[in-house]
Amino acid sequence: MLQQILEQKRDTILKRWIDQTFNTYKPEMVRFLRKETNQFANPVGHTIVNCLEKLYDSLLKGIGVNEYQELEELIKVRAVQDFSPSNSLSFLFDLKKIVREELADDGQLEKLIGELCVFEEKIDTLLALAFDLYTQSRDKIHELRLREIKARTQGIFENPGKSKKQ
Repeated sequence: MLQQILEQKRDTILKRWIDQTFNTYKPEMVRFLRKETNQFANPVGHTIVNCLEKLYDSLLKGIGVNEYQELEELIKVRAVQDFSPSNSLSFLFDLKKIVREELADDGQLEKLIGELCVFEEKIDTLLALAFDLYTQSRDKIHELRLREIKARTQGIFENPGKSKKQ
């Protein structure tokens, strides 16, 4: 029964989920994300919309945890931005809240609480995976920055006279 309701409310839930995810950005960026729909002019907005749609559909299908490629793509985008870890991953908490609110609005929440708990466990599993992906992405970013710093300083020490002439 929950599956059917979530499929029927797909567009409403997705719109709210996308809006809520956009709202994690600064107001001027939110306006841009909502206004610009061209994927090349707005790759962040396109990635968010595309990945959230696929994530939602994957959650409904119940695919395995290792098959959530869109989660990794979205986490990589959010990891390079100036977000705290909790803000980067907040979109998964938001989905739980949105689904509960939609069910409550229809008077279905109490009747479907058992099925909802199972659905929320799937989201919690994704959240744990998302945290691992976020950590890996941030580690890679720090590693790249460290390599860049090492390359710069190594060049200075190898050619000290060259840096003065430039």
